[in-house]
Amino acid sequence: MQIFYIITKITADRFMAGQKELIKKTIADFSHSSKRGNVFVGFDGFVDNILKPVLERKDNKIFVPMTDILTFADRIRSGAGKSINVEIVKERSSMGGNGPIMANSLALLGNSIDIVGSMGRDEILPIFKPFTERCRTAISFCDPGITDAFEMNDGKIMFNYPQSVLDISWESITGSVGVDRLTKMISENSYFAFVNWTMIPLMNDILIQITEIFRGMNERKTVYIDLTDPKKRSRKDLRDCMNILLDMNKHAEVILGLNESEAVQVAEVMKTKPGYKNIRELSENIYKELPLKAIVIHSIKQAAACADEGSFIVDGPYTPEPKLSTGAGDIFNAGFYAGYIAGLYLDECLITGVSNSGYYVRNEKPADRQALISFMENWAE
Repeated sequence: MQIFYIITKITADRFMAGQKELIKKTIADFSHSSKRGNVFVGFDGFVDNILKPVLERKDNKIFVPMTDILTFADRIRSGAGKSINVEIVKERSSMGGNGPIMANSLALLGNSIDIVGSMGRDEILPIFKPFTERCRTAISFCDPGITDAFEMNDGKIMFNYPQSVLDISWESITGSVGVDRLTKMISENSYFAFVNWTMIPLMNDILIQITEIFRGMNERKTVYIDLTDPKKRSRKDLRDCMNILLDMNKHAEVILGLNESEAVQVAEVMKTKPGYKNIRELSENIYKELPLKAIVIHSIKQAAACADEGSFIVDGPYTPEPKLSTGAGDIFNAGFYAGYIAGLYLDECLITGVSNSGYYVRNEKPADRQALISFMENWAE
């Protein structure tokens, strides 16, 4: 008991330090860590069209975009019972999907990637090639979905065309990759990320099959799960998923990453204590009913986590005018996971997570390891 008390006191004292001190500690620990991971990522893939709705057209080249969701909603509402025309400007198309975006960031941060996803049926499409060339292994078994993402200063609206990913199943994955090869890939990786549960209706069965593979392995793997806004899925499906994760956690270390909206939905199906004063308390409430390795929650301005060692909350490097927000949650996940793989404390992982997304929304691209460290150094000043 005395040893436990001393360890607890040291841990508590360390977390009482101010956030600037925490950032500096994170920089030192992340910079000096030589730990990198072999990460298996699956199973989605999208092409993202980044769009701006036009508020006012000045001439053939200059326009004023709608900068907040309420303005966009009011414009749509004004057409109710009548009709409406909204001009859309396509800024660019880019590689999308929770898996490819997260995996690309993990690769840039120094980790080895095996990805199995929907990046082209017959061959990997050119838009994914700069990423897949960084991977140790990249296998595609179907065409990507399409996302039209309307970027606003206060959030984003995404319209998905997921037809090609709706049929992703254990059978379609193993039919393309082969059971033996897939099992070998799983055995060769210590870290995993299974994402976009919402867009893959048969993901629960995929997770069950992977749990069975984990059950027969001696090494205890680490798994990062991202749901991706489960509003359109039934409460039963979501509850079943949580039960599957609890079973998986018996054979692996399962980290569940959520944004605040997703966390509220999980809290509802897990029947947690109602209400919360901040996302730290929300993570605690979920963890009590869903005791995985860790519950991680990010919002626009903060991030929090709860695990056996305690619960923590940090402020992020918020900017009111992000240059790019589509994919920012996946970039947070990658930053957190990279910190975790590097052996950082849980609160330090939150710092690498919010810093990674902070760099991304300002620079419209993911950071490599040195760029992330430099961003944290500037933030700590």
